[in-house]
Amino acid sequence: MPDQQGYRLPTWAPRVSKAKLERLYRGSARGPLDEELIDDVGYALYARCQSMLEVTEILRTGRPKCPECQTILPKRNWQPDEELKCPACHWRCPAKAYNKTYARKNLGTGGLDEEIRRFMRDFESARSPGDKLVLIDTLIHRFHWASTQGRPLATALIEGKMKDIMPFLDRLNYGNSVPPEVTQTRQEWRGKWAGNPWSTTRGQQPNRTAGGDA
Repeated sequence: MPDQQGYRLPTWAPRVSKAKLERLYRGSARGPLDEELIDDVGYALYARCQSMLEVTEILRTGRPKCPECQTILPKRNWQPDEELKCPACHWRCPAKAYNKTYARKNLGTGGLDEEIRRFMRDFESARSPGDKLVLIDTLIHRFHWASTQGRPLATALIEGKMKDIMPFLDRLNYGNSVPPEVTQTRQEWRGKWAGNPWSTTRGQQPNRTAGGDA
């Protein structure tokens, strides 16, 4: 809907709630896998990924997308008083207002564009709940820049601050009913996180006792 100023602003998919993810993992640990909840979480992540790709493309090219007709606009001039105008539908908006829709919202891909696209593509074609759960689990345990030095991708996908998100991921209850690939991903993630400067500077070392389940 147009705002009270008379122009429509773009909207971006929100991060996924920790409560929903925890419910997914707790239910999966007990078994059987809840296909409806897996789809709910998976498509919420899918929508968030789509928004991240779109915002990253805007920042990379300097060409916003019209929220009315989806036309890619001319390249911005980055002036303080710049106004964005759509040549197709004549939508217009102050660039400053457009910027605020994504500024400081953790909507960058952090160099993981291809991995994010792969998740979206594979999730669309996945048929079994187990395959979908593996894709969800692998995505939220990625790191920006695909290195142990990078910021965890989960901070862009899951609501909250990193000081809360990382212990949350570490204590998720995996149980014995999840696919073996999920358990393997967790161990790999713990190894990367243990050597990550973000964890050592914030005192957030992984819990290695008794599987660390909640």
